[in-house]
Amino acid sequence: VGAGVTGLAVASELARRGPVLVVDRIPVVGGVAGWNGPHVRALAAAAARAGVGFELGATATRWADRALLVCAPHSISWRPAALLVIATGWRPATAVELGLAGDRPAGVLPITVARHLLDAGLPLWRRPAIVGGDLDADEVAHLLAGHGVPLTGVCSQAAWADASLADWRPHEVEGRARVERLILARGDERRAVRCDAVLLAAAPRPTRNIDGAIASDAPGVAFVDGDPRLDVVAATEHAARAGRALAASLDEVAA
Repeated sequence: VGAGVTGLAVASELARRGPVLVVDRIPVVGGVAGWNGPHVRALAAAAARAGVGFELGATATRWADRALLVCAPHSISWRPAALLVIATGWRPATAVELGLAGDRPAGVLPITVARHLLDAGLPLWRRPAIVGGDLDADEVAHLLAGHGVPLTGVCSQAAWADASLADWRPHEVEGRARVERLILARGDERRAVRCDAVLLAAAPRPTRNIDGAIASDAPGVAFVDGDPRLDVVAATEHAARAGRALAASLDEVAA
């Protein structure tokens, strides 16, 4: 599950020993690396030559009894498998995971969602605050600058962030219909940042959202999380090594 560079590289390695199906909820390969870059196109072509099958625009929802429940617009079906490989990438910590209290207005969202909106030409905010500097934070900051949207970067050492706010932590969101302020904390001190959105880009965690395939010891499941700091080439090499190790482990089981 996952048709980004990690999923494509692992699939190509596993296809050397048997049939492989790649499932992804969006209708194109590439994940956060994008679908049309030369590296992604080469990976997808190599996977296709290796005999990898694809079910794109389909959501994997449950893993039970060595079968994966796949829901697509045209069908809902169980796909039996010897192994489920989770290669669904990373997500930023949620507001709850960060301990962010206060109101729940519109405008608190993951940096990955903000990236998709900006890639589609939809800058929906006039003055957002980016919390943290991981995952797509640099790209979102660059895209916002291209749209002429001022931002406040907090709790981050990134060049685009406010250096005076680097050692504060997000404490509370204030706002009615939309975000109005982000309250920061440092010990007993409090500081308010005026903003109309809070884009979460801190403390990345592996994305795990398939029932029966969340715990690290889930039976019949392998997690290939990679490292969100790697570029696409390094991430591909890491995933290929992981794929070869998985193929070897399956051969040992078969023997």
